[in-house]
Amino acid sequence: MFKMTKDDLAKKTDAQLTALFQEASKGLIATKSGLASAQSLLAMISAEIARRDLRP
Repeated sequence: MFKMTKDDLAKKTDAQLTALFQEASKGLIATKSGLASAQSLLAMISAEIARRDLRP
């Protein structure tokens, strides 16, 4: 799926972060493989969005 770190996410623009959240969400729905990895990524993205006070 995706390999991202908190630092990777912090470097993304607001638009990139929102798009990545949506893409990861769609990928999570489409496949059950890598479920734990996808859930972890969504949690990290959500935390970064909250830190920036954005709405996904």
